[in-house]
Amino acid sequence: MKKDLPNLYHGNISNGASNNRRVAHANMDNDLSVRETINKLFKENKIYREDVELVTDSNTLTTKIIGRTQDHIITIDNAVIKIDNIKHIKILK
Repeated sequence: MKKDLPNLYHGNISNGASNNRRVAHANMDNDLSVRETINKLFKENKIYREDVELVTDSNTLTTKIIGRTQDHIITIDNAVIKIDNIKHIKILK
């Protein structure tokens, strides 16, 4: 009752499988957009705890984010900043 199975193609790897040595890993925190960084703060429950540096069109400020709406964030200083005006956000540790 033993059946012969068809032969399978076995390709040769001529240059080896060393591609793992050539892979570089980037720091993903620097590659996040402003909205993704804000979402990360809320997801990890770091609001009120983490200082952030906000770079906007007109100035740079260091503060803590305490809330957000769809288009704005609220800082600990009661400043309401439109998210679209934020050029860069950095979490300070």
